[in-house]
Amino acid sequence: MSSFKSNLTLMRNEWYNAFYNANIEQLDYLEAEWFIASNGQKILYKKHQLRKIALSREEGFIGAVKRREIDVVIREFKDIACVSGFAEIYDGHTSIRTSFIENWIKINDGWKLQFIAFESV
Repeated sequence: MSSFKSNLTLMRNEWYNAFYNANIEQLDYLEAEWFIASNGQKILYKKHQLRKIALSREEGFIGAVKRREIDVVIREFKDIACVSGFAEIYDGHTSIRTSFIENWIKINDGWKLQFIAFESV
């Protein structure tokens, strides 16, 4: 029997829920200490990413964002996983389509996000 945190699909859902709800504490838990994010133009390290999300939360960022993933491919090898695909993100006013790639690592039998990159397509 596997635990919740060892299920990559559940952990990905938790990360996206935390991200779109600006839940800094949950993001901090779900991300590796050396987490890096990129939007194709710049790189954000974990500390800066969490601070930016906290500022967005203070400005009322939290909203009803809907995300639908398309053509998702998950490749797992022992304690490393790569997830790639496309996502349509709708914030109630506009819709954007992005391509994404995520790298996850299993630490103490639990998945942690170590890298995410995305670009609008």
